[in-house]
Amino acid sequence: MSGAGRIDVHAHGIPKELPDLAARYPGAWPNILPTGPRTADLRLGDTFFRAIDDRCWDTARRLEEMDADGVSAQVVSPIPVTFGYGLPARGAAELARVQNAWIAALVDTAPARFAGLGTVPLQAPDVAAAMVAECVADLRLAGVEIGTNVNGGPLDDPSLDEFYSACAEHGAVLLLHPWQVLGGDRLREHGLLYAVGMPAETAAAAATLILGGVLDRHPGLRIVLSHGGGALLPLLPRLERCVETLPGVRPPNRPVRDYLRRFWYDSLVYDPATLRALVETVGADRVMVGTDYPFPIAERPAGTAVLDAGLDPEAERAILSGTAAGLFGLARGDGTLMSSPRPN
Repeated sequence: MSGAGRIDVHAHGIPKELPDLAARYPGAWPNILPTGPRTADLRLGDTFFRAIDDRCWDTARRLEEMDADGVSAQVVSPIPVTFGYGLPARGAAELARVQNAWIAALVDTAPARFAGLGTVPLQAPDVAAAMVAECVADLRLAGVEIGTNVNGGPLDDPSLDEFYSACAEHGAVLLLHPWQVLGGDRLREHGLLYAVGMPAETAAAAATLILGGVLDRHPGLRIVLSHGGGALLPLLPRLERCVETLPGVRPPNRPVRDYLRRFWYDSLVYDPATLRALVETVGADRVMVGTDYPFPIAERPAGTAVLDAGLDPEAERAILSGTAAGLFGLARGDGTLMSSPRPN
């Protein structure tokens, strides 16, 4: 298969069962209601969120589909609706530890095929900071997945500095994934929550990290932006203009454009021309295959836009596996191990 040996850095999973936290804590907790031998509904309390199937929890099924897509390795992260930032922190930490242990066990079944990202309760930054060490040192996960806001609060809130410092100290990779998107109430129809809301939400969060000084205060952070950075790149000229002209906007330490390479990006833009523009802007050493497996919006086969973008062979190889191998400490498609780079 052309492009075989791809590493997919944006894939989700969830245990087949979650603890009954509603029995001990108030709130609408994520839970799984079986609907058939291989299917279930993911719910928040009694409210339906999404239909899922055994690709979310069955390792053998996941490996079969990875092989069919030419995916040599996959970085598995939680489903963002399970972050639980608006729920009691103690219960959210319990839910996170269950998922983190499950992802670590998945990785252990085939460590050459999987890396994992955990989740932490960001509404309690001190607990989240301590759990980074649990994820990386104890469970040997590559880092954590975080949402684009903390129950509506921005990611440059100073209370989160303790968490960011822990991530930098332990070398934890952060996957920034949109959730609780801007204007969500207006985007419920026509698929706009996913088509418009998520890219806008990711752009807002990335801009907050830049303009709020998080990247300056924590130069060791390694952050991956989902969905090719969302709307960040198309909005960049307008963002620069606003920084230059609007009263009350404090410019960051460097030109806004210089911060683009402080991030890594998945390739999940679905379009070869858009993918090519992303690579031309940030470099192939900052872009990696991402699919959103196993959900309907996923790119299948993995890396289709990359293979159709007409990139030079070296750039294509970097995006298909080399960049991700370096960031996550995985083997490239040729089996060569790479070390993890630091931001530059």
